[in-house]
Parts: sequence; structure tokens; C-alpha cells
Amino acid sequence: MRSILRLVWLGFAVSCLGQAAQGQIQIDRPKQEPPLPNPYTIAVPREQVIKIAKEVFTACKIPVDDEASKPPDARLVTRYVIFTKGVTAKDDLEHLATLPASDVRYWIQGRYTLELNLLPLDSKRSQLQVTAHIQGRISGVMNDEKWIDSVSNGRLEDEVLRGLAGKILGLDLSIKGNNRRRLLNCEY
Repeated sequence: MRSILRLVWLGFAVSCLGQAAQGQIQIDRPKQEPPLPNPYTIAVPREQVIKIAKEVFTACKIPVDDEASKPPDARLVTRYVIFTKGVTAKDDLEHLATLPASDVRYWIQGRYTLELNLLPLDSKRSQLQVTAHIQGRISGVMNDEKWIDSVSNGRLEDEVLRGLAGKILGLDLSIKGNNRRRLLNCEY
């Protein structure tokens, strides 16, 4: 009788351990895709890349700063775009940038500006480099609000690079692979 109880106890213990171990392993979890190289080499002439980038920015309502941009030099700079406001501002900013950790602040807005630099490699290839400048707005003690620069973590640059390269090449380079070309919250 004791040997039967030991076998039942041993079987119960093994099944419990098996369930605990199974809870730790996630087989169907997708792996993170590495970011695209920045600068990204595209087998398309520089002039065509500039044209498509302007079309995408217009479709997504991202204004191009004509004074700071130098199309003959293949440099496009956008104006600041406010991408978050209110309660979720801190979380949205932390998703795209590393915030200054010197003190606790109440973040009320977030904005970014993009800089695209295009270098011609030859008559048929060019390199597209995307740089993002991200700022967060804080609320001060005496209603003194100011913009604070944050260091980008590369997510915004990768998303813009994937969106532009996908549009230029006609491929789906999005991380989710849902056959939709997206640039931030804009589908084009």
C-alpha cells in the first residue's frame, strides 16, 4: 500500500513540476526583429527617394521645413510634430526616447522633428539616413512650461526608415508584417 501511495505522490509531484516548467516557456512568442541599418542603402536614385519621402510626409501631415531643408544637397528636415499630449505623454516619450532621470517631472506633451540625409553612392543607389530629435514639455512650479531635449532610442528612426524604404521598394518592411505601410499612426 505504501509503494502505491509513493507512486501516486511521485506522479503528482512530476506533473506539478511539469506544469510549472511549461508555464515558463513560451514557444509561440515572436522574436524581435533587429532594426534596419541606419544609414540604409537603397537601389534607387537620390532624386526619386526625395520625391517619395515628400509624398509620404505630405500624406501623413508631417510638414517639411523648406528653410532648413536643402533639396539640392539631399537633406530634408521636418517641422516639429506633436505626437502626444496629456496623461500618456510620459509613457509615449519613454517609448521613443530616454528621458532625463535627474528629477521627477510632469510631462505634458511630446514632439519630434525628423532629418533625412541622402547620400548618392552611384547613379542607381543611395543611402538614406534618418535622425530624430525628440523633446518633451514639462509643467513647472509657476506654470513655467519648457521643452526638454531627450535622447532618441532609435525606435522612431527605425519606424520612419522602414516606412520610407517599404514605400520606395514596394515591400512590407513593417515589424508586425501586416501588409500595411505605416509611418507612426499614419497609414499610406
